[in-house]
Amino acid sequence: MKPARLQFILPLIAALIVILALPGSASAHAVLESSSPTRGQVLQHAPAKVTFEFNEPVEASFGALRVFDVEGEQVQSGDVFRPDDRDNGIGVALPGDLADGTYTATYRAVSADAHPVSGGLVFTVGKAGGVSGKTISELIAESDSGPVTGVAFWFDRWIGFLAIALAVGSLAFLVLLWMPILSGREESLGPRAVDTGRRLRLVLGISVAAGFLATIFAIPFQGAIAAGTDFWSAFKPDVFREVVDTRFGMVMVLRLLSWVCLIPLVVLATRLALPDARRYAPTILFSIITAAFLIISPGLAGHASTQSPVWLLFPSDVLHVAAMSVWAGGLAALIFLLPVTTRGLTSGEDRTSTLTDFLLRFSTIALVCVIVIAATGTIQSIVEVNSLTAFLDTAFGRAVLIKIVLFLALVGLGAKNRRRIIPALVERRDRKEAPGGPGVRIRNNLRIEVVLVTVVLAVTAALVSYPPPTTEGAGPVSGSMEVGADLLEYTVDPAKVGNNEVHIYLFDNETGAPVNIRSLGLSFSLPDSDIASIEADVRKSGPGHYVAPAAELAVKGKWRAEAAVRFSRFEDEIAEFEVPVK
Repeated sequence: MKPARLQFILPLIAALIVILALPGSASAHAVLESSSPTRGQVLQHAPAKVTFEFNEPVEASFGALRVFDVEGEQVQSGDVFRPDDRDNGIGVALPGDLADGTYTATYRAVSADAHPVSGGLVFTVGKAGGVSGKTISELIAESDSGPVTGVAFWFDRWIGFLAIALAVGSLAFLVLLWMPILSGREESLGPRAVDTGRRLRLVLGISVAAGFLATIFAIPFQGAIAAGTDFWSAFKPDVFREVVDTRFGMVMVLRLLSWVCLIPLVVLATRLALPDARRYAPTILFSIITAAFLIISPGLAGHASTQSPVWLLFPSDVLHVAAMSVWAGGLAALIFLLPVTTRGLTSGEDRTSTLTDFLLRFSTIALVCVIVIAATGTIQSIVEVNSLTAFLDTAFGRAVLIKIVLFLALVGLGAKNRRRIIPALVERRDRKEAPGGPGVRIRNNLRIEVVLVTVVLAVTAALVSYPPPTTEGAGPVSGSMEVGADLLEYTVDPAKVGNNEVHIYLFDNETGAPVNIRSLGLSFSLPDSDIASIEADVRKSGPGHYVAPAAELAVKGKWRAEAAVRFSRFEDEIAEFEVPVK
């Protein structure tokens, strides 16, 4: 690749990765609906268990539910269980001799789309007996898997996506390019078939080995992210078994089997490149079916199979992955396999003719892939992002935006190849000349395209770890923030047009005890629609607990809520939070 081209490509890649690294707004798909004990509750006797219930099923077999005393020591006993065998709840037992004092319970579970959700509460048994040295947020942070595990999981997904693209693209090269062209040029390409087959076997072998290892490692990585432990702790056999019992784990097991089923394709690759390869048609057909599951598996393990409307998103995701794999893997196959084929041709005329035949056929396939990618990508963007501001305000949106930019760059290079370089090669073929300058330019462009596709897959590996913006605020909206030295938590239910019930809780950020205040005022405004501040009728429901039973949010959009907290006659604080209303 020429230095001038690298000077253009590398800064672009670096800039896009920096943009992607900007922090995104957090969101949880599963919303906590109730708990026992409740937040800030003072109990005369120690409870037998701590339970949390959510608005949707959560994966909890490896979810972390921990209870800490004021010294930060864990006091729970036994493993996480399902209260009343309900899949939307998690619980953990407490010892019968639990001493009086203040305790902090934190949870970390996984919602239906494999994203972790976390939170916690503080309760007191008898007399408080001291103040916890750490806040809920600090204890949750301690149980986080950490950035190293997160980055490693991203890299593992990236390798997995690269392996799928390379395997599918190489198979497509064999079936859609090599075999049809070989049948018409057997005399010139036949002697090169063995060398091409050996290179094909190497490429397929690398993709299968990389895909198998990436899938193996994905299981403990998911366990580490879900349970909030480090990667090596997730290698325990019980964690591995528990992850396999989840939807994500089952998809990974089936993907492992798929990689194993591609081993015959690797073994027979050299023979499949020969002119008589049609006698291996059953192996080719079986490999195509196996590759089809590899294409389906990202959708089964991610957003597409859990986010509504599944009937639209899942097929769109499958077509998107299929088109991207054929295109991206086909580009890589052209780079790795075509030079082996043309290198042994004795005349420049044969090299130009062979190169032109492959490029003309691949150009048509790539055009179809581009149309499918553009169409399915548009569908997914409309459904999952659904607003222009989300492209910049959320990590998911920024990742999609980066993919769009890279895709347009790839389309531009492909258009240049199709309109300028390939016609130049056709002219040289007709004049029976060597590839010359057009051959060099097409080689350089293909290399740049492979680099860009690799970055696209890296961005995709990050994208699947982010919740789509449209899931933020789906159903009840809840959150928390610091107000002075205290913690304010809010819930707006159902966060839809019409009357909404709003709960405001105020806790001491260290002890979790309810905070008594002089008064609380609550108002909502929608600046985007020029709706000025609307006061909500707020009533005190209990210590530190205020309820607005009928806050009228009559228009869709991102409403701005202002809670005016009056601690005393002379001390006021304003807490602002956003409520997406659908």
